[in-house]
Amino acid sequence: MKTILLTFLFAFLALQSNAQCVENVYGFGNNPENAAYNITGDVSITLNTNNSITLNLASNFSTTSGPDVRAFLVASNGLSNSVLATTLIANLNHFEIGLTQATGQQTFTVSIPEGKDITKFDTIFFYCLEYNHFWDLGTFNTFNSDTCAVLENNTFSIDKISLFPNPAKNKIQLTSLGNISAEIRIFNVLGKQVLHQPKTTEQTIDISAFRKGIYLVKIDVDGKSKTQKLVIQ
Repeated sequence: MKTILLTFLFAFLALQSNAQCVENVYGFGNNPENAAYNITGDVSITLNTNNSITLNLASNFSTTSGPDVRAFLVASNGLSNSVLATTLIANLNHFEIGLTQATGQQTFTVSIPEGKDITKFDTIFFYCLEYNHFWDLGTFNTFNSDTCAVLENNTFSIDKISLFPNPAKNKIQLTSLGNISAEIRIFNVLGKQVLHQPKTTEQTIDISAFRKGIYLVKIDVDGKSKTQKLVIQ
């Protein structure tokens, strides 16, 4: 009995640490052509600490069965539900969550694609890709750093990025970058660019071919820049 209780406790704590911010999705019933397509039941979305989101469809979830009906996260950008309902999914700022069943409890967890600002997304779209046909949509309160601890804790600051080791010989590592993409340029003391690493999440840079001396490393992340001195021995 004690083992069962401990297992349950650990599972509960793991769930709590992974799923920090939950918003209910509301306002379904927006299909202008066929009300039978409209979603009923409880739907919620969770922002997790590992840069992923989870869509939860409760056991009372229901809609008309159709081929290839998928759930998408959409940023409405101020468009009304009626306008969104007549807009092709390809023309909206979106990313796919998963292929849904017509009824019953379902859970989908996907990573937030690189370059997608989760604070801009406020709509769950159900859409039939096979026929390029709108199913229904619901809205939720956007996640923001004031109400969601996940975003507050994960606020990125380019000032936190540093080079290690420094001085260095063969390789340097960018610390505190996480899974964020950065563009790296290295210049010698004459101002000549000797390395350009396009935007990537790669955090290790090979400097074994460089001569000994002082260099400047410029780091660019989402329009923010930082320049740091590097000594190669």
